Amino acid sequence: MRGILTVSALALTASISLSAHAAKKYESWEGTWHLNKKETVYPKGVMVTDNDLVVTKDDGDKLVYTETVVANGKTDVQKYDGAYDGKYYDMGQGESMAFTHINATEYRAVRHDQNGFVRENSIFELKNGGKKLICHAWAQHAPGGPEVAFDEIFDKAP
Repeated sequence: MRGILTVSALALTASISLSAHAAKKYESWEGTWHLNKKETVYPKGVMVTDNDLVVTKDDGDKLVYTETVVANGKTDVQKYDGAYDGKYYDMGQGESMAFTHINATEYRAVRHDQNGFVRENSIFELKNGGKKLICHAWAQHAPGGPEVAFDEIFDKAP
């Protein structure tokens, strides 16, 4: 009987340990992120003056956020409600986006237009203990149009 209890206790301990480890498999970027205007340098033709990202859910599987971008004096609000499963989720305005994990602190995002054209391919990277989010972006607005690559730097709001 004592051996059975010891084995059961070890199994329970291992199960709890695995659950705790699985919960920390990916760093979450839940919270509010503000564009760091001093560190972000956009290439010629990219006229973003403000960018706030509010991530309301990131549990390693499900991702939900709202991004408010001010470019060329126009405010655009984009919402993502999807998962890290490589499937494309509708973002409105004929665009869809897919997210996948690269590792515990990096994520890939690919944005398509309604015709399947890849408008953006980005890698998001959490740094400084989850206080800085760097978006390494490549974008093209239309087939044959100019390609731009840049890094957007975000700071997490306290």
